[in-house]
Amino acid sequence: MRNENEDAERGLSILNSIPIRYIEPDFVKAVKISKQTNMYAYDAYFMECAIRYKAPLLTLDKKLKSTAQTMNIEIMDV
Repeated sequence: MRNENEDAERGLSILNSIPIRYIEPDFVKAVKISKQTNMYAYDAYFMECAIRYKAPLLTLDKKLKSTAQTMNIEIMDV
């Protein structure tokens, strides 16, 4: 059985391997997603980015993960 430290180390390893690119937010679409899903606009922004760039979403937030899956957004498991 893995322990929490091993999980945290694996998560950080994955995080460090993800290339970061700063993009211009599409707040109009994010607010629409926020209203549609009853999620915070902050979370909806990440979902909008995943949809727009056809990129997987990496999250430990169970509600965000569940909502993203209902929107057919690919989830990257940690």
